[in-house]
Amino acid sequence: MLRRFTLAVGLLALTAGAFAQNDRGTFSAGLETNTTFYFNDEKTGAMAPEGRIGSNNYLKMDYAWRGFYAGMQLEGYLPPLLGYFSATDMQAELFTRYDIYAGYSADGWDVRLGSLYEQFGSGLLFRTYEDRTLGINNAVQGVKAGYTFGDFLTVKALYGRTRAIKEYTGAFVAGADMSLSISRAAGWNNFDWAVEGSVLDKYEAVEIELPGVTPHTFGYSARTSLGYAGFHLGGEYVSRKSDPGNYNAMDTTRSEAFQVDLGYTGYGFGALLSFRKLHNPFLQASRTINDLSTYINYVPALTQQHTYSLATLNPYTSQSDEIGGQADLYYNFRRGTAVGGKKGMKIHANFSTYYGDVYDYASGSSSSKLLFRDLTVDAERWFGSDFKLILFYSWQTYNHAPASDDPSSIWKSHTVVADMTYKFDRKNSLRLELQHLWTRQDKKNWAAALLEYSFAPRWSVSVQDMWNYGDSGTHYINGSVSYSYSKVRAAINFGRFKEGYLCSGGVCRMTPAYTGVNLSLIVAL
Repeated sequence: MLRRFTLAVGLLALTAGAFAQNDRGTFSAGLETNTTFYFNDEKTGAMAPEGRIGSNNYLKMDYAWRGFYAGMQLEGYLPPLLGYFSATDMQAELFTRYDIYAGYSADGWDVRLGSLYEQFGSGLLFRTYEDRTLGINNAVQGVKAGYTFGDFLTVKALYGRTRAIKEYTGAFVAGADMSLSISRAAGWNNFDWAVEGSVLDKYEAVEIELPGVTPHTFGYSARTSLGYAGFHLGGEYVSRKSDPGNYNAMDTTRSEAFQVDLGYTGYGFGALLSFRKLHNPFLQASRTINDLSTYINYVPALTQQHTYSLATLNPYTSQSDEIGGQADLYYNFRRGTAVGGKKGMKIHANFSTYYGDVYDYASGSSSSKLLFRDLTVDAERWFGSDFKLILFYSWQTYNHAPASDDPSSIWKSHTVVADMTYKFDRKNSLRLELQHLWTRQDKKNWAAALLEYSFAPRWSVSVQDMWNYGDSGTHYINGSVSYSYSKVRAAINFGRFKEGYLCSGGVCRMTPAYTGVNLSLIVAL
């Protein structure tokens, strides 16, 4: 398997050189490899897999000429890094997969054959995309065609079969989407109004007769948005027949989603209010599988997407039944003022809360319970031209066992962060990040620190530690060195990494604890 992947890389590199010498059209390519050598760690219980190595590799090549394009992506998991793909038999398996596509995009047309990436609206009804951080590549194999009339109307339709990680399934999707800008069609300059709609049908043969299971799963989405003088109002309603399967505990009730967003920006101030109600919203490529990477719609958590490690210990993920929302507030103090200083000052606050209907098997009834709540405040300010300070605070409440009435299932935590950067000159800077989390539940108190030195634009060196001093006393110490030159970036990370969630775009996957050395390499041509 490794030999075949290496041979394919060499052949595609030769093809790249041939195309690059041709004056007709443009060629681009990218190679990314992410490989970890694992060690056993008695302190954390981390166990190295058989062979001790995990390696995710991606090679992508594209060629375009006068609106026509073609490309392919080859992926090699030799075997996958720990935590990718929930099927345990796949975790130690070496396998490759590929995407091939060709199309035409010009003169208002958008036609594509092969692997399709598409999104209807916000993605609550349908979305196929790639996210290498999470191991998601749920491309549909088929055909899509779209046309844009002027600048006010876009219509598109697609048909193809769904993917189950390594191979395509026997399930097919057919869908269409329309977006109409009424304001542009009418020539209104100060007012924006758009209406959109989508339909989708997933067909999957029924092999075993089960209650509520039918071959067709039909759904639709209706959306509208209005904008005027810095204000924005948007709404979406999604309704879909249930698709009972392993991934939703054979839920036969209809899938519904309702979301409203209200925002304003102007005069250094920004605000966004979001409300969402979900019931049985998830849709899998096949009802017989259950893996994060094979959902064919996008249901992200609408909460603050934290980047500091201690604030991400227990992130919220969207639930099958939830109601709630979030509020985001931003304000920029102008530069030159007493508060703003020379470069201005940014402050931000976020509040999110979600409740869900939880079924009590003992009483045979359901009740609404708090699932998650987060209040975050952060501020960023430069002092002079050399020193930048970010202060961060998060107060989180997380219900890790909603079905339980035990008060200990509610985890409350307070996290504070001081993030400081000092620039010695245009190329050299030092960053110090200090974090602390207080909680009486879970694993109790944590402390974390990171020190990073950057030699722009080439080198960066860092060392960090997460210390669970409130319970186990374990230190998670690791370091990294990265180097960038032209279109090449290489990095090596080494040390101990805790079990936890890795999130991207409001979607999270659980990663096991591991100790090891990781090498990543990205090359663009």
